[in-house]
Amino acid sequence: MADDFPAELDQFIAHYIESLAQLEALLIMRKEPARQWTSDEFSRALYITADMGPGIVAELERHGFVERLADSGEHFKYRPPNPDMDRLVGQLADFYQQRRVAVITKIYSKPVKKVQTFADAFRLRREE
Repeated sequence: MADDFPAELDQFIAHYIESLAQLEALLIMRKEPARQWTSDEFSRALYITADMGPGIVAELERHGFVERLADSGEHFKYRPPNPDMDRLVGQLADFYQQRRVAVITKIYSKPVKKVQTFADAFRLRREE
């Protein structure tokens, strides 16, 4: 069963997806490509805290999937770097709908360094 994970989607996840929240963000924006989002709207749509939204948006922007609108730095929208990337996001959306556990497993079975970096972001530290 693990062998039927499409290689193209495997590579896409390896290069562009760091977390389930990031995947969900990409997919929710793809559903409404013309929509201009604010961080607050985005956070509410994803059911995440307001402080998590900007980081997810920044990462998607770094990969070229999000465009900040010139007239307002607070608004952004889905804009993949090219039609092929949009096609891959669409395929990933379909595959995620059919094989959710396989996709989640693929995201979180990436090399330990990236997963550890993500985990470290949630580590509680004592104030000195």
